[in-house]
Formats: sequence, structure tokens, C-alpha cells
Amino acid sequence: MAETKQDVAEHEMWEDLNIEYENAYQNNPYKKACVAKAIELLPAESRVLDIGCGTGVPVSKMLADAGLDVVGTDVAPKMVELAKSRIKGTFEVADTVEYEPRGRFGAVFIIYSHLGLSYSAFHSAVVKFVKALQPGGLMVIGQSIADDVPANATEWDSTKSYVDGFNLPFMGEPFATLMFTREGQKKYLRDLGMEIVYDTVDIFQPASEKSDPETQQYVIGQVPHDSK
Repeated sequence: MAETKQDVAEHEMWEDLNIEYENAYQNNPYKKACVAKAIELLPAESRVLDIGCGTGVPVSKMLADAGLDVVGTDVAPKMVELAKSRIKGTFEVADTVEYEPRGRFGAVFIIYSHLGLSYSAFHSAVVKFVKALQPGGLMVIGQSIADDVPANATEWDSTKSYVDGFNLPFMGEPFATLMFTREGQKKYLRDLGMEIVYDTVDIFQPASEKSDPETQQYVIGQVPHDSK
């Protein structure tokens, strides 16, 4: 699949950010609490997939430090190199939509790594990742919620569950963002056959003068243990 101009621009943006992004977001207590909860729910030494792992800090590092078998992917080669150099695991450069998971996983983490995707691209990726989950497996998602988006915004879907391509400030610049409402995100996972086992919404201030406070949701869906 050929890259669009938007794809290229987004790849270049993440390449340029790397450590700046890590420094701004690594000490997020709400993200860390969600990852810690997922670790608590996972069997020891589970194989886990971190989609859009970035530099690997803090998510992949927390998972690896807990003794889990980490596989991480990201579109930005510089970020993947940083992850490889500092964290125990298998990291590779891969596009979220095109990546084909190999084997089964105890959990898939999609934490703020899908926001530049369209709804259709996100959905096709998530369906693929759900199929790669073991019975009892976890889908862990972090996002900015759409609840405060004006009701007359043209980016809303017909059910008012999500906005597709809404310009949200990110590191001081507008970024076309996919956001579900808080309830829309949970319903989305339930519609995929999951039970919601964790859900929080908090306001986080990134450690960057470029960034305003962000309303963030972290949610964990679990596949039934008796699924095939």
C-alpha cells in the first residue's frame, strides 16, 4: 500500500519528536496506572504487543520490567532504535494498519498510537488484533475523549459515538484525531465481545510548554476466557 502525503507527514512528525515526546508524556500517572492494572491481570511471562510503542517509555519498559515477553511496533525508525537499545523485547518498524501479528498474545496495547488513523483504518486494525488475543486476553486503549467536541462539528459520526479527523492540539500543533466519547469507546469494545474491566478519565498536563492539559481515557477490555 503506497503512503499518502498525510502518512508521510505523520511519520516525519513522529521521527522529529522522539525524545521530546518521551519527556513530555513518560511521567503520566494515569497511563502508568492502567498499564500496572493490565500487568496485574496478565499471567506471568505473557506475550504482549505494544502497537505504536514509540521509544518504549513508559509502556514497553513497564511490561518488560514485569517479566512479560514484549513485541513492539512503531512507524518511526528512530523511536524503534531507541526502544531496541534500552528495553528487553522485540521491536520493529511497522505501520499499524499493515502490520500482521504473528502468534497469539495475552494483551494488545494501543495507547495514543491510533489517533491519526481514520475510523475505518482503526477498526480494521483492531479486528485483526482481537483475533490475535488468547482467551482472557486484554485490549488496552488510551485516548483523548470526544465528549467536549462541539455537537455541530462535521467530524461526528451519525451515532455521535466518535469524531473522525477532528483537529485537536498536540504538542502545540493541530492534529487530525480520531476520538471516541467515553461511553462510545467502551461500547466499541463491548461490541467486539469484550467485558470492560478498567476505565478511567483524568486530566493530564504533559511536561511541555507546547501542550495544554489533556482529558485522557484509559480502558481495558477483556476477551471471555471461554472464547476460541
